[in-house]
Amino acid sequence: MSTCVKSEGIQSTFIWNVPGKNLDPNHIVFTVKKLVNEFYSEIVIEEVQSVGRPLMYSNEELLGLIVYGQMMNKTSVRELEQCIKNRDESFLYITNNKKPSKSTIARFYAENSHLIDDLFYYIVKTGEKLDLIGYKHVAIDGTILKAFASRFKLITIEEILYLEKLIGNFYKNIYGENIWFKIQKYFFGDIYNKSNKYIIDEIKNNLKSEGLKFLKEAIFNTQHKEKVLDVLAYLKENYDGTHTISVTDPESRWMKNKQENIELSYNYQVAVDDKHDFIVAQRLVQDPTDHYQLIPMIEETLTNLKQKVEYFTADTGYLTDEALYYLYYNDINAIIPDKNDSSKLKNKKEVSEFKKTNFQYNPINDTFTCPQKETLEFQSTRRSKNKIYNVYSTKKCKKCKVLKNCTKQPKREILEAANPLKRKMKENYNSDFGKQLYQKRFHTGETYFGHRKITFKNPQLKIKTLKKAEKELTIQSIAHNIKIIHKHQPK
Repeated sequence: MSTCVKSEGIQSTFIWNVPGKNLDPNHIVFTVKKLVNEFYSEIVIEEVQSVGRPLMYSNEELLGLIVYGQMMNKTSVRELEQCIKNRDESFLYITNNKKPSKSTIARFYAENSHLIDDLFYYIVKTGEKLDLIGYKHVAIDGTILKAFASRFKLITIEEILYLEKLIGNFYKNIYGENIWFKIQKYFFGDIYNKSNKYIIDEIKNNLKSEGLKFLKEAIFNTQHKEKVLDVLAYLKENYDGTHTISVTDPESRWMKNKQENIELSYNYQVAVDDKHDFIVAQRLVQDPTDHYQLIPMIEETLTNLKQKVEYFTADTGYLTDEALYYLYYNDINAIIPDKNDSSKLKNKKEVSEFKKTNFQYNPINDTFTCPQKETLEFQSTRRSKNKIYNVYSTKKCKKCKVLKNCTKQPKREILEAANPLKRKMKENYNSDFGKQLYQKRFHTGETYFGHRKITFKNPQLKIKTLKKAEKELTIQSIAHNIKIIHKHQPK
């Protein structure tokens, strides 16, 4: 925006307005800049420059640009550059009317990624100061996010091991010529004869398209050979022991998503306080399930917050013996359903009348009541798959008219984990308080994933490798929390 100032006897002067002057005073860009400025003031960063021209853009401006861009769904450096070129006033306000190029933004992102984690922690602390975090209930949840990786560019561990051995024998002579020269004749000279037929046929039998690409690169020269060996070592480090390895993002893993599709993905974990859906902890992991995520997520939450959380909730995927012992010895309260209770919530279709979920557990008497209103009492313990279970049954099964519909055995037995902590967790979940609290998680942790799906029509990751992808998600979490701060901050 511009104005012209006229003075008598003086030629009109063309003056640019200060960016932000024409924006709504309640525009969220003012909150973003204010929080980023306060963050920098608190951590007192001195931007040291050893050589070269003076810095044109401060880290403060560039970090604010990236966070604000995330709010406006402008996530790539190219999109951010274009917004500035188009003279979007809100973006110019963030950068103090400066116009950084996409290479400048990308370089900042690569060299200062640690600031993103620090800013997330600072925003959580700001949420605490503004009383936006209640500490009464934090919901922990995870979702599978598709990685920025091609499912067609894959390599097996067998191909990697074969390539390493083949490249290591490049200069070994066979019938007067070394292997490297024989392979070069075929790929660069299109020569296929008696002298190289054996080794070329062996290569074709052992390598597919991606493996052949690495081989062609390795035979180009010595420098390329060493580079390929380094890449192969990196790929081998990321072998999960079972599956093929992605060449585009070796750190991604094959995971099953909610649509039952198996894709190269990461597992994104968040902890959300239910007072205002404020994200208090988040991390990206390579585990395809949530089995081992409860402990690290609780620890990260407690590290980020100044006050102890009264209750955590999580779904049945987090319920393990290790997690139960951790909760008990650290005096942490949690509500987590077991598989049977969880299936009652998720099963909207009709289930068999005699499925275990329809046998009601009575914690006071330690018994089960079957659909025919008969009581199954504790009989003994039994070991199965290295775990100990309590066995419940009744003698009245023999006279039951529907026994054949209930079981193929002479009597129906219910096996329940003998772990007293698991039984106590089941009691807590099935209490009125437990059920009410667990219902709240559908309006906290899972709501954030729902918002994310709506905001990003294609919610897959846009950056490769675990650490970089995690930074992408951290920026999204920061943007989410700043929106809450903007909505509830004193006017």
